[in-house]
Amino acid sequence: MRILYELSWLWETLVIALAVAAVCVVCAMLICKAVKKNLSKKTAAVIGAAAFAGAVLAVVVIARTPMPL
Repeated sequence: MRILYELSWLWETLVIALAVAAVCVVCAMLICKAVKKNLSKKTAAVIGAAAFAGAVLAVVVIARTPMPL
């Protein structure tokens, strides 16, 4: 049970990163729709992967920063 508690941060990080990636892909689709261009699946996948990696890095950096009291 202690292992699950210690790894709970991992699941939280993955959920946050997936949510950020989904929001970025939806925003890219809306931008392409406004410009009246098609967003290819390959481009959407690249945007999603980059957003996921960026969100994971952001969560790790924020988690390392101590909170002031």
